[in-house]
Amino acid sequence: MLVKRLVFVLVIIVCLYFVVNSVQLGLRVYEGMKLAGESSAYEVRNPEARKRMLIVGDSTGVGTGADDPADSIAGRIAHDFPGIEIVNKSDDGARVSDVLEQLNSLDDGIFDLVLVQAGGNDILRFTNLDTLKAALVDVLHQAFQVAPEVIFMSTGNVGSAPAFFPPIDWLYTERARKVRSLFLLVSREKGVDYVDLFREEADDPFLEDPKRYFAPDLLHPGSDGYGLWYEELRGQTSLVEILGPGGT
Repeated sequence: MLVKRLVFVLVIIVCLYFVVNSVQLGLRVYEGMKLAGESSAYEVRNPEARKRMLIVGDSTGVGTGADDPADSIAGRIAHDFPGIEIVNKSDDGARVSDVLEQLNSLDDGIFDLVLVQAGGNDILRFTNLDTLKAALVDVLHQAFQVAPEVIFMSTGNVGSAPAFFPPIDWLYTERARKVRSLFLLVSREKGVDYVDLFREEADDPFLEDPKRYFAPDLLHPGSDGYGLWYEELRGQTSLVEILGPGGT
């Protein structure tokens, strides 16, 4: 009888754990949707530009979660490389397959560089890996049709984001590992600079101060989070060499 009571209490505790955390996750999803509704992709239109850059991708390309659009990756590039033009076709919620549509919808001619920021939604929505690989190959191929240089930047360890709780965070961390391996492989095969942002939880700089580096939804980067990503972009790729003088 005692064992049955203990099992019953344990079941109740587990159910309460999932209910409470699920409610919190729902609130964070709602907060993320609010952030997306308030965000807009950062662009710089300049007919006299010495270099032209295209950004395609998901909410991280838009800069969702940043306090100011200028704190996004696009905004930081514009600050460090004055005189360039930035066309930004990124859209909240986009998967890698949607990025191909962004590229195919272009009417802006030729660019010097394409920055692809995508992959997070494919992790979150469990896009089939073979389907994801084929979509990425198509995206990178099309990107090279509009620019001689392509940089691919995905997301960090989605599973370590405070928005998630066990065992969901474990599932997303394992999923992120697999997607990262796929992205590294395809990038090497296609000769594309890949910005590797994945870190295991113990080494994730975002977790040193989550309130500082994450947006209020505890999933998207905040302004300082994008700052960390931007330093990785500069350090792991040929961005400075491609965009030329003016880089700080």
